[in-house]
Amino acid sequence: MKKLVLLLLCTVFLFSCTEEYDDKNVKNNLPQTEIFVQGQLLTMTPMTQKGVTYNWPMTTSEGWETARFSIRADGTIPDYTDKSSALYYGRFANGHNRGRVSNLYPYGHYNDRDLDYYKKDKKTGNNIGLFRYVYDPKGLKTQLAILEVPPVENILTDEIEDLDTEINKGHNVAKNTAEKTKVQALLAKGSDYLNHHVLWYVVKEVGMQYGWHVNGVFVDTVVQEYKINPDIVPDNIEVDIHQQKHTDWNEIKTSLHLRTDAESVTINIPLKYEDIIEQDDFAIRVYDFYYKEYTISHKITHDENGITIEISDIPASLISDLKSQFGDGLTVEIHSYCKNVDIWDELSKSCVVKTGKPCTVNGQISSAYRDDVIPITIMKP
Repeated sequence: MKKLVLLLLCTVFLFSCTEEYDDKNVKNNLPQTEIFVQGQLLTMTPMTQKGVTYNWPMTTSEGWETARFSIRADGTIPDYTDKSSALYYGRFANGHNRGRVSNLYPYGHYNDRDLDYYKKDKKTGNNIGLFRYVYDPKGLKTQLAILEVPPVENILTDEIEDLDTEINKGHNVAKNTAEKTKVQALLAKGSDYLNHHVLWYVVKEVGMQYGWHVNGVFVDTVVQEYKINPDIVPDNIEVDIHQQKHTDWNEIKTSLHLRTDAESVTINIPLKYEDIIEQDDFAIRVYDFYYKEYTISHKITHDENGITIEISDIPASLISDLKSQFGDGLTVEIHSYCKNVDIWDELSKSCVVKTGKPCTVNGQISSAYRDDVIPITIMKP
């Protein structure tokens, strides 16, 4: 009888330990709120005071990052997700085709084969984040992200060296010899032609953090220079709140483009508190973004009012500076997560935007589960 009692107690104890482990596992696998400013993810280190978790960011500084430049050999412009590296001159990157790109351009984000350098899903082991890119088949907007282009003749000279290596090894001799003839014909056009007839259509991170690639194609005409006219940039704020489909969790992506002197912007997404998903329990998170001499504060609050996003201390001179440099204002992107799919009533009736100063605000709310799009509610300062 004593053995039976001990066995039952051990079983209960084992079951309890298993449940606790599973709970921790589930929590580790939850998504985490992410905020991007000018294409950069603001990373955090938490600090708890009086039961409230505050998060202070690692400093991001203005600057540039090294990029590999390659030219599409077949003259086509594929979309930004193209992975056909074998179809580019300069693909082996001996070092002469390195240039520089801005790390502050307001890049878009895309999923590169489920790879990501920020975090991994503890359950599947897959990377689950987003890489940065700017794509323009006209080769205009990419110019704002490119700080230094290597001489095109260097890229082609490296390509000939690579082809000679393959030919000497006896690899695809006929094909590589024909390709070498094409590259030599391009080099014969001279550096002035080469450097003005490449259209750089995409700047993107590939496969790893700072793995920047810039891809281009030869075109017959001289590539048009992109000239920024800040006076034609809209003097407004745009807010887009969109519920996205995901396999496990429901994501709410909030995108902001701040192109005017608003001083501050506050957005409230009135989800039920119990529906908000977050890997780490917190009430308030504070993020600072650094650009030149400016520091812009971002605060995200999770409470009974739902998700509240506040962006403050926005100098008017910062907006003017960004318009002049990038042809747009300050871009902010927040990725939040919730448990319930059926949140349209909360989103459609109550999402509110308030600015610190009177200004033009355009906004919309949409869902991947519905066709209708509705305007956002604007509160007067």
